[in-house]
Amino acid sequence: MAAGFGGRDAQTRFVKAFFSCFGWRDGEPPGAEIPASLSVVELGRRTTRPVEAVWSERRVLVDVVAPDVVLDAAWSDLLRACLEQSPGPQFVVLTNQRELRLYDLARDRSVPRLATPIDDLPKYSDAFVFLGEGWVPGTTPKIVNVGKVSREVADLVAKLYRSLKAKFPKREAEIIRFTLQCIITMFAEDIGLLPPDYFTTLLYEGARHRDVERRLRELFTLMGTRDVPPPRPVAYFNGGIFAAPVTLPLGDTELTALTRAAEAHWKYVDPHIFGSVFQGIMDDAERHASGAHYTAHDDIMRVVGPTIVEPWRKRIAEAKTLTELLDVRRVLAKFRVLDPACGSGNFLYVAFRELYSLETQLLARIREFPSGQGIGWGSVISTLNFHGIDTNAFAVELAKVTLNIAKKIAFEDRRQKAADASLQGELEVDPSLPLDNLDKNIVCADALFTEWPEVDAIVGNPPMLGGLKIRSELGVTYLEQLQSRYPEVNGRADFCAYWFRRAHERLATGTRAGLVATNTIREGNTREAATDFIVQNGGTITDAVSSQSWPGEAVVNVSMVNWIKGTVPDAPRRLEIEGVVYECKSIPPSLQLQADLRSASPISANTRGTAQGLVLGTKAFQLDRATARTLCADRRARPFLKPIAVASHLLRGRLTQDPDYVIDMTLCTSEAQARQAGSAFEYLKKHVYPAVFEKAETATTEHYKNWLRTWWRPFWPRLEFVAVLTGFDRIIVCSRHAARPVFAFLSRKFFPTESLQLFAFEDDYSFGILQSKAHWLWAVGVGSKIKDDTRYTGDVWDTFPWPQEVSESAVANVAAAARELRATRQRLMEANGWSLRELHQAAEIDGPHPLKDAQRALDEAVAEAYGMPSDQEVTEFLLDLNRCLVEDEEQGRTVTGAGLPPGLDPKDPRWLSDDCIEPPPISE
Repeated sequence: MAAGFGGRDAQTRFVKAFFSCFGWRDGEPPGAEIPASLSVVELGRRTTRPVEAVWSERRVLVDVVAPDVVLDAAWSDLLRACLEQSPGPQFVVLTNQRELRLYDLARDRSVPRLATPIDDLPKYSDAFVFLGEGWVPGTTPKIVNVGKVSREVADLVAKLYRSLKAKFPKREAEIIRFTLQCIITMFAEDIGLLPPDYFTTLLYEGARHRDVERRLRELFTLMGTRDVPPPRPVAYFNGGIFAAPVTLPLGDTELTALTRAAEAHWKYVDPHIFGSVFQGIMDDAERHASGAHYTAHDDIMRVVGPTIVEPWRKRIAEAKTLTELLDVRRVLAKFRVLDPACGSGNFLYVAFRELYSLETQLLARIREFPSGQGIGWGSVISTLNFHGIDTNAFAVELAKVTLNIAKKIAFEDRRQKAADASLQGELEVDPSLPLDNLDKNIVCADALFTEWPEVDAIVGNPPMLGGLKIRSELGVTYLEQLQSRYPEVNGRADFCAYWFRRAHERLATGTRAGLVATNTIREGNTREAATDFIVQNGGTITDAVSSQSWPGEAVVNVSMVNWIKGTVPDAPRRLEIEGVVYECKSIPPSLQLQADLRSASPISANTRGTAQGLVLGTKAFQLDRATARTLCADRRARPFLKPIAVASHLLRGRLTQDPDYVIDMTLCTSEAQARQAGSAFEYLKKHVYPAVFEKAETATTEHYKNWLRTWWRPFWPRLEFVAVLTGFDRIIVCSRHAARPVFAFLSRKFFPTESLQLFAFEDDYSFGILQSKAHWLWAVGVGSKIKDDTRYTGDVWDTFPWPQEVSESAVANVAAAARELRATRQRLMEANGWSLRELHQAAEIDGPHPLKDAQRALDEAVAEAYGMPSDQEVTEFLLDLNRCLVEDEEQGRTVTGAGLPPGLDPKDPRWLSDDCIEPPPISE
């Protein structure tokens, strides 16, 4: 069952095999309906929904979906059907033949009691007690928390390592080898490679007789020695790790940690704990600098599945004759995999087990032919076909151990398959020992500056390090080496982009790769260096996850990209966005469904009109309200005291309640002029001048030294933009980093900081265009990302096409809809005590909402102003318009840029109102 079933009636055969595991002859428990159907209501009509099995007596339901279906999505649909049944099932088993989930609806409808790869199912037989012949109704399934056991063991092994490292700081290489010898030995005694409890008993006896180090040395030497006179107490391991056994003196702390780890049930330890161990032994600074982060099994399969498993599954399914099947196996035997940022080997571990499982499926097919009965169950999948590169020496050694453990676990899975087929006698000798020596396969080196082996697939999770952090984390010298080795890559590209580029360069035509990246790979310099490079150089993206939150400690969102060098004719591409999988004809480098807006060009008419807020340069300019009141007593100082506007305060409603203040002397061109501000100037002289002077003295660039000449001004006062705002009572602003479109009119009494994007417009028409869905979709497609938020960049503004040849009535309609949206906001915020952020979050809940209605009315008015066809996707229309406007400008024709269309009176009350966010009086 581990390999899954293919072909006709695959799901039914899987279910019967599943039931047979619990003693039911032919896999058909009495009273179970296989297959079955449920009565459900869809679109107001009664219909039926097929499932694979219903066992009403035991309130059990089993459903099997296609191997490429995401179980989260499948569960949402199946749960609805289950809840319509009366009586409904309690135990629900859902699987895609790769993973299996067990739900107990009496306990929790959303979280499974068990979620496991199919290959690990034998570990959890106690969880399915309700399927056994002797089940007593009401008995609670026993489920071992493998994740918890694995984490506890990981913590203990990490504690051992760190304690030894603190005690013997100059013996790190020996500590690494000793720790790994212990890990292998603890696994070995619980998975049948050593006599049961052999190692644990040794530790007990060694502690009692105070000779642990001697006993460990004898054991490790024996495991590394081939020729030992009989009777041999333990098998020969070697594999390089025991070739030169290492032991160290263990104090009470180390011996306690090691003994407690050995006492754990290692058959319940997921080998992925090696990733946790790896992270646990690295301090935060080291992990941050390397960008190393552990990858969970489900996320690994989003790479290994499309890049390795699915192409091979398809190839096996297409082979019809014995000759074709044997040819497939010969090619499979030569298939080589590389992880160029292998860490502790989790991707290699999963890839090995998946290929081994596929080979089991292939052998089962071969043995269906009479002349294939003579083919044994021995494997042609070798760990020597798997390669890894990493800069961390301990990680490299862990990866070697992980792969050797994978070989044993995969063999046990196949042993079960052979037993199911009543062919136990045809299994060959357990190949797990001796361990394979992988010293030449998995190497400690920098993948960006070393040769990669020739392989058929490249998978992995390169370091997560932003482009701007490479210098600070890895050093100037390393950055210079990168730029010298990869001159085509912009120095601001994220670190992972170099792996994507190198991987594609190393692929041969027809071979594949799949890598994890920070989701900035969808835009800007990182995209140009990575996915753009792939597509422009003969690559085809076949499967991708646009963006998802990283489940580990890294506070980032990631993308997952799988591609082939060449093309895959007539094959749908799968793109996952926010948990929904879409089939599409092609996946663009932006990993988005909508038009690829990165191809948009700047429009000259948009040259002006927006800027980032002012940059103070030091917090010394800021003061609290009490201090501002004190200074306000000086009439000369009063005009220079301004409430400060930052994005977070705008969204949380603080600007109208209790803003902070700043002394703003932006328009003072000389120190003599600044002195006229009285006590405000004296405050700056006391607090700001020393801060600016210190920055100027320690700076390595001229920027701070130049600032010292006008130290009373903000570091970046944006004088040209401020000059444009002369006479304005209000301006449009938005947060530069936003999860949703929230534009607002802000009083000019505020000092807007760099956390805001500023727009030099007072009219409601311009507000309506900026607040529209069309503009937000453009911002999302062209702007960059910070986690889930969109960053409003200059590229968004420069390329955004404004409506052309707009009628006066259309302008008035947009302005009226914009005013109504702001009025709706205000009513709802006052009625509910909400901030802008809370209001927009409330409107995101499913169902009707007044703000949604107001936004919809605005979007319709904006679409009318554009003359946008109802049957064309918004971003496609805007991209076409962008190209037309750029062409018009190249040919000397005038186009309409940002703001009110020319010829209209800017003071016309049809599109000019006066509402805005105002600060409270400073004296209140």
